[in-house]
Amino acid sequence: MKKVLFLFLFASFLIYPYSVCSAQTKELSGSQIDKLKSIPTNYFIGLSFTNMVPQKEFFDNLPKSGQGFSLYGGFNADPMPLAFGLEFDFLFNGSNTKYRDTSAFFEGLAYIRHDTVSTQSMVIPINIFARYQPDIMGYVSPYVEAILGLHVLTNSQNFNSGIIFPGDTVYPDKISDSKSSVALHYGVGVGVLLKLVDFVGLPASHSSLNFDILLRYLLGSEAKYQETESVGFDNNKKPFFNVKDYKSKTDMIIFTAGFVFKF
Repeated sequence: MKKVLFLFLFASFLIYPYSVCSAQTKELSGSQIDKLKSIPTNYFIGLSFTNMVPQKEFFDNLPKSGQGFSLYGGFNADPMPLAFGLEFDFLFNGSNTKYRDTSAFFEGLAYIRHDTVSTQSMVIPINIFARYQPDIMGYVSPYVEAILGLHVLTNSQNFNSGIIFPGDTVYPDKISDSKSSVALHYGVGVGVLLKLVDFVGLPASHSSLNFDILLRYLLGSEAKYQETESVGFDNNKKPFFNVKDYKSKTDMIIFTAGFVFKF
């Protein structure tokens, strides 16, 4: 629900600055409006909700989908049906927080040891893409695309331990760690751009708000990554992370849906 609300507010933000310009169309004839709509919109920016599903060995080792958002922009070679762009995806591939309380005595005083373990993993694809995107009837633009880029896999973990005495809290142990790796990828995508509304104004301005739906398959190179399993303690009672290391190809399917502003 929060993601849907965020996209709605984003769309409202885009529409508002141009509402005055679009209101001018009431004073224009049909031919004038058509002429303004024919002005090329050579640039675009977009924001989408994004879902990623690992494939093959990647899914066997890390069977979690990743949700997040995508920011992208680029250039339309209007009137040619070609587009080129750059995209950044931020996909949260799982987080977990565990708590453990244990009671003990120290020098005759009762205390509670409160342990907190939190972990988070992310996948951050960075893409450049080229699209063949014909315009059908001025409102529908199906497209196919080729993608080349890389993705960053991160895994971070934090451990905090607090000893709670009556009226006081002491934090004797606190550790954190973060690992990351990079894999190259390439792939293809298919999608459709649906025009929602045109904004035109005098003397010669034209922009539009569009809804974008896209499905991609990315073939990722081999990468090392890890998953935190638990926290252990050495002979000196110092904490350390138990992690499981993986190495595999990093293929994935990505689905996005969001809004694109062309200007």
